[in-house]
Amino acid sequence: MTVVLAVLIAAGILLAAPPDPVSRLRELLSGAREGRGRARRQRPRARDDEAERLWAIGAVENCAHLLKVGMTPQAVMATLSRQDDRLQPISRAIALGEEPGQAIASRGQSLPPAAAEVFAGMASVWTVSERSGAPAADMILRYAAARRDALDADRERRIAMAGPRATVRVLSWLPLIGMGLGLLIGVRPLDLVSGLPGQLSIGGGLVLYLLGRWWMRRMMMRAER
Repeated sequence: MTVVLAVLIAAGILLAAPPDPVSRLRELLSGAREGRGRARRQRPRARDDEAERLWAIGAVENCAHLLKVGMTPQAVMATLSRQDDRLQPISRAIALGEEPGQAIASRGQSLPPAAAEVFAGMASVWTVSERSGAPAADMILRYAAARRDALDADRERRIAMAGPRATVRVLSWLPLIGMGLGLLIGVRPLDLVSGLPGQLSIGGGLVLYLLGRWWMRRMMMRAER
């Protein structure tokens, strides 16, 4: 049975092949290059956000460690700004007398969104610690650890969901593959559509297909939470 199926698929590929295989090969190669280009344009966005979060979390951890050794907030931000120029507005604001939490919250908005989110949380933690009298260094370090744990959990969740996503993709293509195999063995889809039983079968199949897609998407969204 496997040999017969392979022969049928090969025959279908040969029958569907264009008269000029060289031009077809060029089209396939250009399409593959375009597909890889689109994938590269989409993937860097997620990688950039993760890199910005990692950089921001590292900066928050360095800030907490410098505070622990007794450095003033002004000296801490001056040190961090020398390591990265993007933190210079925050350092200048603190040097002019602005409270650290307020300076980080206001000047940190100019950073990339992923990093700005991390610094906004740091600003809130710093402000609360100063008003409550809790040690700012310990609170900021715990906040950084929590953000790093959340980032690691998100990465592990994406890795774990890669397999189920690929399975859903394959299952979504199975009906079309079945129709293609039917054409190879001589089934005439137009004959099925012309009759009422065929129309009911195709209509019910489409409804079940859409319901299955919706159900699988719901399960994936719940699993990602």
